[in-house]
Amino acid sequence: MSESASPLSSRLLAWFWYLLPANPILVRVVYAMSRRSRHLWLRFGYLAVLFAVVMVMLLTRSSAGSASLADLAKGASVTFMVASITQLALMCFLAPVFTAGAITQERDSQTFNILLSTPLSNAQIVIGSLLSRLYFVIVLLLAGLPIFFSTMIYGGVTTDQIVMSFSIAGSTAVLTGSLAIAISMIRVGTRRTIFSFFFAIALYLAAVYAVGTYATQFRIAEAPVNPVTGEQLSWLAAFHPFMALDVTLNRVAAPDIAAVAEYGILKQYLAAYPQMMYIAMTLLLSIGLIVLSMLFVRRGAKEGETSIVSRFADVFRRRKSGDRTRKPHQVWSNPIAWREAVTRASAMSRGIGRYGVMAGGFVGFAVLMYLYLKQSSVYTAGVTREWVANLVAIEFAIVLLIAVNTAASSLTKDKETKTLDITLTTPISSRYLIWGKLRGLVSSVIPLILVPIISLLAFAAVDLIRKVPERAIPIETFLEVGASLIVFSAYACMLGLHFSLKQRKTVKAVLLAVAVLLVANAAIYSFWKAIVGNSGALGSALAPATPFTMILGLIDPVPMLEDPTQYLSKLSVIRLNAVIGTAIFVALHSVVVYSWYLSMVRSFDQIIRKQSGQ
Repeated sequence: MSESASPLSSRLLAWFWYLLPANPILVRVVYAMSRRSRHLWLRFGYLAVLFAVVMVMLLTRSSAGSASLADLAKGASVTFMVASITQLALMCFLAPVFTAGAITQERDSQTFNILLSTPLSNAQIVIGSLLSRLYFVIVLLLAGLPIFFSTMIYGGVTTDQIVMSFSIAGSTAVLTGSLAIAISMIRVGTRRTIFSFFFAIALYLAAVYAVGTYATQFRIAEAPVNPVTGEQLSWLAAFHPFMALDVTLNRVAAPDIAAVAEYGILKQYLAAYPQMMYIAMTLLLSIGLIVLSMLFVRRGAKEGETSIVSRFADVFRRRKSGDRTRKPHQVWSNPIAWREAVTRASAMSRGIGRYGVMAGGFVGFAVLMYLYLKQSSVYTAGVTREWVANLVAIEFAIVLLIAVNTAASSLTKDKETKTLDITLTTPISSRYLIWGKLRGLVSSVIPLILVPIISLLAFAAVDLIRKVPERAIPIETFLEVGASLIVFSAYACMLGLHFSLKQRKTVKAVLLAVAVLLVANAAIYSFWKAIVGNSGALGSALAPATPFTMILGLIDPVPMLEDPTQYLSKLSVIRLNAVIGTAIFVALHSVVVYSWYLSMVRSFDQIIRKQSGQ
């Protein structure tokens, strides 16, 4: 028995050894990538951010010399809370950065077919690709562990909280990596797939958090209410990393399992242990995605071969026998602008992506309109105005992300396909080329900008017809917001074009452009909101200076007033200031965008020549 069992156990150990620890793909990537200085600086930057957050919070909280032990423990608890949120936010950004390469790396280097010809099994290919990309994420998490343990010096933070915080961040990274691998295996990825990957993650996090926080119908009635913030646990907490982290940080309390005994066993655990359920469901979903990916590694349809399904679909795609024709395109006077705006050169210019975003925006505004008309006692003009501002902010954030992604891949895509070299042999000048790119990119997001513009006009028209004493949206707001959205979208396009010109690879250009867009908007919003936040009626004139304070100042200026009850009495002044401020800042930003465009035209030839010599 022992002799027959020994070879079996040896084979199982060898199979497990080459599947996980000694996986050839994992060993190759870890050995090669660990020696790159870029990863060293990335780890340094990650730890520097965490260390700075913890040190600033600890010094701020313990600056008073007479602080009691209880005060120090409370300060340590707040420090841990801020550090945990920062860590999870960094993981939500860095994990896609490391794993998104799985979508295009093998295709760009044309090594996937070579990989399939090796003796590696499907499981080794999938798990090796996943672990090789998660290795650096897990290393970042482990490197930050001593920083978090330093918050336990004064008490107020338990080991269980630290473990749970790291488990939520780690499981989120695993799910992100598994999703990236599944995308790359099921469908050979494109550069547009990378953006869809980032966009889907950001949209899910923002949408679920907003619904779970503000929608009262999703709240668990048995959960205690936070006496300070008035927040109550949502059923969606088990499906969102930040909401699950809130339970770990005791910002929101979960009900005792005995209080929800009337529910089924699954709902009981979702309500009483949302953070544990999030980790468990995330890992289970990751395992399912990994298994699904293994089934598609060597699918012939993926390599371009026909299958039963593809042949069946071709029957319905065919029209009549004979020559196949299509309707001729009506090209604009600037063909480069037409190509960016109309053809598939634009990442979101066609297809279900753009129409899905537009449909989602219109549905959201339509639901809010219905609630405003049918439940006016709850959804008053003030509440509706606040919700409209939030929806416009979400829609505008999507527009900016689409604009900067499309622009960042505009020139690099031409460089990688060598079409830019052909274009430069024609009489087309750099001024004509860049202006065509900018015009086409802005035109491609105009339909998305029309969603909030039309919605604002609809709310204003409804109030005019009803002749209500307090209107939710003034009639001129749709013009002010529309002009501001267009000029800020041009800013995002110029930012993307800047990195698309400077960088040679699409992935790097997109990641840098999106990162700069997010960091710059967060910093500018925090700084300028502090200025206009309590400036009264004057804030409506100053708010259009930055993208998201513009939404605050033009749509919902009430928070800027010291006394919200004075809104109606100061409405005429607020509206006049909004018109003046919008006109001034739209003109000013237009001049800045045009100056940026001229600067790019002057440096275009030099940059292209320098890249050609590399």
